[in-house]
Amino acid sequence: MKYSIVKYIGLVGALLLGGCNDWLDVDPKSQIKQEVLFESEAGFRDALTGIYTVMARKQMYGGNETMGFLDMVGQVYTDVAYDYTDVLNYDYEATKVEQCIDTIWRGNYNAIANCNHILANIDERKNVFSSGVYEAVKAEAMALRGFLHFDLLRGFAPSYLRGADKAAIPYVEKVTNEPIAQLTVAEVIDKVIGDVETARELIREVDPIGPAHDSYTEQGYETEDYIQGDGFWLYRKSRLNYYGMTALLARVYLYKGDKENALECAKEVIDSKKFTLLEESQLVTTKTWGLLCSENEYISSLYVYDMEKGRSDVYFGEESSMKCHISDTRRASVFGTPGEDIDWRNQNMFFLKTGEAKTYVGKYRGVNRIPLLKLSEMYLIAAEASGDKGYLQTLRDHRGYVNYPLEENCDLAAEIEAEYRKEFIAEGQLFYYYKRLDYVTLPEMGVVMTGNYVFPMPDDEIEFGDIK
Repeated sequence: MKYSIVKYIGLVGALLLGGCNDWLDVDPKSQIKQEVLFESEAGFRDALTGIYTVMARKQMYGGNETMGFLDMVGQVYTDVAYDYTDVLNYDYEATKVEQCIDTIWRGNYNAIANCNHILANIDERKNVFSSGVYEAVKAEAMALRGFLHFDLLRGFAPSYLRGADKAAIPYVEKVTNEPIAQLTVAEVIDKVIGDVETARELIREVDPIGPAHDSYTEQGYETEDYIQGDGFWLYRKSRLNYYGMTALLARVYLYKGDKENALECAKEVIDSKKFTLLEESQLVTTKTWGLLCSENEYISSLYVYDMEKGRSDVYFGEESSMKCHISDTRRASVFGTPGEDIDWRNQNMFFLKTGEAKTYVGKYRGVNRIPLLKLSEMYLIAAEASGDKGYLQTLRDHRGYVNYPLEENCDLAAEIEAEYRKEFIAEGQLFYYYKRLDYVTLPEMGVVMTGNYVFPMPDDEIEFGDIK
């Protein structure tokens, strides 16, 4: 048996207990002890909010795990800033690449540790909660733990298709500084499913966006809505809500190859009618593509208060520090004919800054949320899991192809791949799609992916044995 442990897993909450004054208002000269933080409902709510805030940092889902590193290794971009060309070449030992990989590993496990701090304390303090909050906080912490482990698995272990019985990552379920055993890929998948299924049942009846409530809106909140519970129940699409957990299960089951359960979960989200695909009439408004999608199609997302300056200007544009660029030739290839002319994404997701020569991704302009799970993915999962091209045609109709139906005997797998390449630009999902299906080479790319699908675990975070 081989063991691994990341050094910060055993810390008594690096985010909760120290160095956290950027999201929790604490005296930087002191540390918050668990018994103080968790003596009230507000403390639990703040701790949970802190996890989302940390996930939204550029080192994690606010950059590396969406629009940055993961889309670089997914070959979404034609070129990037000079310091990051090694990422496109899969040189995982290069300094900048190693830094990106390390921050994903460290960041996810740090957030997992804080999920575990909440879960370690919540049951014995159940009496401090008002109606429904205990269930919601516990469910979200548990589901986030599954979400974070799943992405670590997708990055740092072989795919389920390639090696379900291969050694994967530690699945950390408690606050400890003891060695944590490496599980196999299949075992980690089952742990993720167990956590998220349990969480989903726990939150089902109390989530305002869940099936127990007929309608839900994130517009027109009154002052008293923010006062009640400090606004905890507002903006459920910016959290891992009931349907976010259901959508996550659809993603995990498909990764496992369990198409029956993947389809069931995807259909539950679609049939809920709590989320809607964009209509052409909405595009005539002054709202940006990203804002329209966030209001209608995002199932779960992360709030980023400085999206323009802190994200778009960092990743997209001539003067950006990472300069993630898709050439016109690549765009023409991705969207094809007639998509280059009629696809709403090609028409609305890109921008040309004044005085610049290149067109860059602009899907995050005018929006303050980064998607974790979207309705469009549920249609793609449903199409793949069922073999029914009707799900794919519905998505295409809402992307400008209503007059271009799929051929009766179309290659459904090829059409789904084409939609993934268009739909998930700057979201970090394309690399995982290729890995799940074990692509030997990526579309239009000559590089052979053997060995490139598994990120190396940080050397200085591995102890007590050899990790393979």
